[in-house]
Amino acid sequence: MSRHALAHSLTTLAIVAMAVPIWAKSTTHRDLTTTIDLDSTAKVGSKTLSAGEYKVIAEGSQARFERDGKTVAEVPCTWKTLPNKAVNSEFLMDRDHLTEIQVGGKTQAVEFSNIQTNSNRKMS
Repeated sequence: MSRHALAHSLTTLAIVAMAVPIWAKSTTHRDLTTTIDLDSTAKVGSKTLSAGEYKVIAEGSQARFERDGKTVAEVPCTWKTLPNKAVNSEFLMDRDHLTEIQVGGKTQAVEFSNIQTNSNRKMS
């Protein structure tokens, strides 16, 4: 193999090697962005949210709730793998506690607690 061909092969290999971590990150990084509309006051973690529309951004182990472009709550969250892609975007409530958010077309959901009783689904 000529020096030129070897240099070209090594350059191509270096570019591919640098791109692999980017691909890996996109498959392991967990994030979710959606909008929910609360009919009444709800608790999420230690925070209380008044009725209204919120943009929810979950990244890693934190979820941020924004209203009118301002962050009104940040709470810890965990991730759950759904058996199938969610058909619709929806959130689950247990009494007045927000417990889970699913986004249509995604197999990952975000959870805010392990409360499992008396769950009600709300479409967003």
